[in-house]
Amino acid sequence: MTESLNISMLTGKQVPNLSACLCIARRQVILTIFAFLFILWMPSQYLFAQQEKVDNSDKSIPAGPTDRADLRSDGAEEFVTKKITCFYIIREDYDGLSLSYPSKLFFDFVKKEIYITDSGHNRILMYTYDFYPLLSIDKSYGIESPVGLVVDPEGYLFVIQSSGSKQKRARISVLSPSLRWKKDIFFDGFKNSGSFSPKSIAISKTGQFYVAGSTFYGVVVLNKDGTFSHLLSPLDSLGKSKEQKATICDVEIDSSGRIYLLSEDMGRIYVYDDTETFLFKFGRKGGGSGKLSRPRGMTLDERSKMIYVIDYMRHTANVYSEDGRFLFDFGGKGWGKGWFHYPGDIAVDNFGNVLVADTFNNRVQVLKLKASQSVTETEKVKPKAGIVKESVEETKPKFHVGEEPAKQKAVKHFVLIANMNLREKSTTNSSILRLMKKGEEFEILNQNKHDELTSWYLVKTRLGLTGWLCGIYRGKVMFEEKVTVHGKTDSTTRPLPNM
Repeated sequence: MTESLNISMLTGKQVPNLSACLCIARRQVILTIFAFLFILWMPSQYLFAQQEKVDNSDKSIPAGPTDRADLRSDGAEEFVTKKITCFYIIREDYDGLSLSYPSKLFFDFVKKEIYITDSGHNRILMYTYDFYPLLSIDKSYGIESPVGLVVDPEGYLFVIQSSGSKQKRARISVLSPSLRWKKDIFFDGFKNSGSFSPKSIAISKTGQFYVAGSTFYGVVVLNKDGTFSHLLSPLDSLGKSKEQKATICDVEIDSSGRIYLLSEDMGRIYVYDDTETFLFKFGRKGGGSGKLSRPRGMTLDERSKMIYVIDYMRHTANVYSEDGRFLFDFGGKGWGKGWFHYPGDIAVDNFGNVLVADTFNNRVQVLKLKASQSVTETEKVKPKAGIVKESVEETKPKFHVGEEPAKQKAVKHFVLIANMNLREKSTTNSSILRLMKKGEEFEILNQNKHDELTSWYLVKTRLGLTGWLCGIYRGKVMFEEKVTVHGKTDSTTRPLPNM
């Protein structure tokens, strides 16, 4: 203390004492530790959040029939909100034998039947449209190592098979509508045809076969009689690398004859018309939301005009508009309903239900997607009180309304300090309503204390949307109260409201 006074007298400046310095240093250490823990925590929010924000870099309209440029954004930010519910899970066949690594799916819109390639048992399973098991197509039908299949309008099955113990060459096995073996079509007439390993097949309006192969550049096009016609190989590049032929892992053809080619390596979908004239491409390689890491399968929902792409590595499905704009994604790695573990394929049935081959969970999940208003639409159309009330009743809030509006307390608004997902229930397993960004305001309607360190809050946003968010996660408060000081708004940490 004496030294501090002496220095102060000599310099004319006030010098803090030793205890004050130690206190300041201690606070700085504590703040540094909290900052480090917060940085480590940030990725964990994705364990209970599935982002549905549109990646603006992928929104676009086709540039032209011969333009290979990527689809670009128009800069407008929008959200597409969907309620996703898993209402059925296919786990076994008619005899009770469980599925083993289901890999490919096909829905026959003529007979309304579901086909599942059960890779672990080297067979194909058939189910009715209401998921009742019919039969198993296995060795007794000449099926040894099925990879996938397609059914033509007349009911003939074209099963692509990889090399097996009995037949060393890959082939397309043709079965009649009564499931009698008719013939095998072998691949010939192009370079490395002997080692060609098929993965996906589609039939054009003219009866030509489009077959995608493992690590094969482009797709093999066969004539109606099975003879080789030509190769269809899109050119593309990743980043600043040179343009090259893209490998294709899946192929789909819609009712108008448009051809869709999916590249796992490029993270792209290439679209051609029925004359094989290139139209446009979409999709972006990457591991984040809205991007494609290792896409394995896709399907076309012509009723809703949406394109679904399953991402094997991200355990999610991306959804695009028919012109290639990214809309939203769903899923994530997990074992419960609505979660996937290295999914292999995706399909849509005649009711618009989405089927996902949840490969490493040894099941096929049947999901129903229900559309709701986007944020943009909500801003334009103010929700009616009845709609908000209905949404609140579903989550069963407990709050009191005063007898007279004049006696009610002023509504307190809060501000998010981190991106959070608004959900329909106070649980990480509920479907997502929409993403709330840092800085968004809301009022609190109810609270559900999960445990001593975690609490969920029923909130109502400025736009009138209601839902649950995890306001306190493992002791970390995710929002602040918005207050007005001398006519200026500011946000500051307040004690949690007593609900």
